[in-house]
Amino acid sequence: MSKTKQINQVLQSYFEENISVKIIPAKDMMPYFILAGVFPKDNKNGLPIRNVLRRLDDKNQLHLIPYVYAERKNVNTNWFFQRINGQAIDKSKPPEIKLKYIKIKEPKPSSRKDSDEHYVLDLCDQVLQVKGLRQHRFDFLLGDANAQGRKAKLPVDIYYPELNLVIEYKEQQHSKANKHFDKPDLFTVSGVHRGEQRKIYDQRRREVLPQHNIKLIEIEYSDFQFDSKDKIVRELEKDLGIVKEILKK
Repeated sequence: MSKTKQINQVLQSYFEENISVKIIPAKDMMPYFILAGVFPKDNKNGLPIRNVLRRLDDKNQLHLIPYVYAERKNVNTNWFFQRINGQAIDKSKPPEIKLKYIKIKEPKPSSRKDSDEHYVLDLCDQVLQVKGLRQHRFDFLLGDANAQGRKAKLPVDIYYPELNLVIEYKEQQHSKANKHFDKPDLFTVSGVHRGEQRKIYDQRRREVLPQHNIKLIEIEYSDFQFDSKDKIVRELEKDLGIVKEILKK
């Protein structure tokens, strides 16, 4: 399989799983590329993917990765990947419109407020009166080795160092089959499809974190009132009470 095809598969999977993310710096995708075996390791904060994009750009072949967006400056180019919704990127937009788009859509904490995960983690911060570290990675919590023997650090949803506490929010794909997320015909570095690997990594967090004296609490989407699409029906005061009870236990 060509490297560009591998990159496109990783990007497709990422945007399907992170539905609130519209655009992401290319360097921030390196952990996912490493986990999928596209690159053996990262260096200079995203240099491997930048080199690929520069080579394609030199050959006028950026169209081979339709997710790519180049923010061109006088001296260098900033590389991004953006959601395409199955359509080619509109190259006819003038640069000033594109730059405005980048500024608005650049990922930051407030850009995920429409996700249930962000909502629940905000509730945890409010109940604990501490600002947790989102998507934190520990040196000792690792995924399975890729073809080059490299292991990526697995993220946790939120980590509270002061409390030695990790909280994981489990959406419906963690507890039941979901064709959209699991992609049964797409295998991961573990040799299993994504749904099975998600279960493996969930169990690894349960086993490894306590070994390092870190408590793990899992909050399920089913702990809350949810709609026909398994999305939380948000009632702030009621949901705060639910989170308080879970954290008490």
